[in-house]
Amino acid sequence: MSVWGTILDLENGEDGPPYAYQGSHILPSQDDRRDGVVQLAEVPSHITRDGRDDQPEDGTPWPWMRLSVNASDVVLHARQVREVWESMGAWLEQVEGER
Repeated sequence: MSVWGTILDLENGEDGPPYAYQGSHILPSQDDRRDGVVQLAEVPSHITRDGRDDQPEDGTPWPWMRLSVNASDVVLHARQVREVWESMGAWLEQVEGER
């Protein structure tokens, strides 16, 4: 049984799956093919290292987030998630409403 609980799944999201990456020499377009899976998952607070399920379910999740892109997964610590979040937020502020 997995300790991870999915908190975001862009494959089945409101906007549909992510766009397929076509290489660094291609400028993406909204008409491009959709093909991909991006998911975020957390370890809920009630999961413990000793395998007991005796913690509150509404507590703070563990400080790890799994980022899945297609068939590849990485695990980020909360500090790394903050770096990604800050970078994505700065990028979003620059492009929001521009196009």
